[in-house]
Amino acid sequence: KIETVEFGPLVGYALKQFPPVYPAAARNMRTSGVVRVEIIIDENGEVAEVRKTSGPALLLSAARDAIKKWKFKPFTRDGRPIRASGFVNFNFTL
Repeated sequence: KIETVEFGPLVGYALKQFPPVYPAAARNMRTSGVVRVEIIIDENGEVAEVRKTSGPALLLSAARDAIKKWKFKPFTRDGRPIRASGFVNFNFTL
């Protein structure tokens, strides 16, 4: 079984980042704010699971869709691959 280790903020480990698409409904309603996406990164650096999102409801799915495209450097401990858990914050501003 591959160990999962908590890393906290993960943005510094990202190799490829994709900004979220601002939802039209959120833009029309002047909704802005920070969405926190809690994720698990597999041993290959791919997003394996989106565990939780928090923030303005109209922005959650855009953040979730964006993070699934991100690629992270593979995490290791003592030379062995591990899974990493942590979060990325998306700041939606108009």
